[in-house]
Amino acid sequence: MTVRGVRRIRDLTVLDLTDGCLVVACDSVGGIGPKAHDTVAVPASTTAHFATRVPLLEVLCAGATPTLVVNTLCVEADPQGREMIAAVVALAAEVGLDADRVTGTTEDNVPTVATGIGVTVLGEAAPGALRPGTSRPGDVVVCLGLPRSAPRDRVVPGHPDLVALADLRAVLDSGVVHDALPVGSKGLAWEVPQLAASAGLAVDWRTDHPVPVDRSAGPSACVLVSCRPADLATVRAALPGSLPVHAVADLTPEAP
Repeated sequence: MTVRGVRRIRDLTVLDLTDGCLVVACDSVGGIGPKAHDTVAVPASTTAHFATRVPLLEVLCAGATPTLVVNTLCVEADPQGREMIAAVVALAAEVGLDADRVTGTTEDNVPTVATGIGVTVLGEAAPGALRPGTSRPGDVVVCLGLPRSAPRDRVVPGHPDLVALADLRAVLDSGVVHDALPVGSKGLAWEVPQLAASAGLAVDWRTDHPVPVDRSAGPSACVLVSCRPADLATVRAALPGSLPVHAVADLTPEAP
């Protein structure tokens, strides 16, 4: 494997290879878990689930196929580490990765009093397969799910307002999506212009939707996709009817 170059795309690091590219995404969570000094009390499995969800979504949205998940746990192996690793393995399985594609380490040298985890996901993409910057003039930007973030909101795995990995894969596999981007803590007000700018386009916001564009989406509770307005029905058809799906903006050519 020969690395021909390294570049940054949004929050991703991309290693260009002779026959495609390697996409690297990562996330970290601290102070959220079941330990005595955690700021937000949740089960250890919930912390691990959402720490893994974010980089998996980033790799999928970029147009790459996840190939390896690395977890670096700042907790003891037993009992909390085992619970967190099981959650990482379970979520990796949702994108087709066996347990042997999950690796990592735990902190067993000193006692820990707060929860910490980092997750790195590696993905592979064929030449020309990356999505960032592929939106087109006239595309509509669609928000899959709603922005949700703890502690303001109740955020748990399987929440009906959160787009699931399997559902996102179904949308991406439909063939009508141009670009895709998970929404993070800065909300839609930041992410929609980022999606547009990567394609040299401008944003024309819609106002006929209930999505709070300034609210944090925390662990990528929702995902943006761009497509032709005529393909919006195909996007909706690929998703459960219970998932909130709203067109939030249109993409237009930048003014000269």
